Amino acid sequence: MPRYYFHVHGPRDRLRDEEGLVLPDAEAAWYQALRSAREIIRADVQLGCGFDEQAIEIADDKGRPLSQLPLRDVARYAM
Repeated sequence: MPRYYFHVHGPRDRLRDEEGLVLPDAEAAWYQALRSAREIIRADVQLGCGFDEQAIEIADDKGRPLSQLPLRDVARYAM
């Protein structure tokens, strides 16, 4: 099974996922990114931080970006 990486982008910085997760396919990776986005949003709300300009980038095992999930979209549609 392939390994996927979930990098978090902010307005001024980027947090790289160095471990990644082994998942069956890109769809499973997208759902994992959605779960992670929800956790980040909850934590940021509790801390009083903004998440509007953050996004999770899903990358494959070669480092190629596959998809990007803006946290503001998750907050709007999937909470």
